[in-house]
Amino acid sequence: MIEKLLQSWRAMAPRERRLVGAAGLVVMLAAGYLLLLEPAWRGRQQLEKELPVLRGQLAQMSALATEVRRLAGAPKGADSPQALRTALETSVQAAGLGAGLAQLNASAELFDLRFASVPHAAWLAWLDTALRETQLRVADLSISREAVPGLVSVRLVLEFPRRDGR
Repeated sequence: MIEKLLQSWRAMAPRERRLVGAAGLVVMLAAGYLLLLEPAWRGRQQLEKELPVLRGQLAQMSALATEVRRLAGAPKGADSPQALRTALETSVQAAGLGAGLAQLNASAELFDLRFASVPHAAWLAWLDTALRETQLRVADLSISREAVPGLVSVRLVLEFPRRDGR
């Protein structure tokens, strides 16, 4: 078969050989582009679109992993009511809301807290921290604004997490 191709090549005129060689070169360049360059180019374009989404997902996963590590070290929801009450009282004092805490009653599954004339922003920051540290959940909440701007009175009922994990 190769011998037959060589005979055909030798039988061609020099001009025909140049045309066949140029056509072969064009075919090889087209094949190289279609097999090597175009897939790489399309893959790069696709990565440019997907990479920001994947980086966002990675950031979310990293944040969730940090939250899991933090929660793993947090006190468990099975802490005694007295220990949780002490933790709540300590966190209220640490947040600078001790003077505004009017009442803290504890029952078997609930904590009833009343705050009078506390800064709203400070109270919200305390609530976020307290819920994360104690793993309690808000069962009932009532906020009333005071005459002084930025101050609120709050009635908050916190409950233990349910045993079924919800």
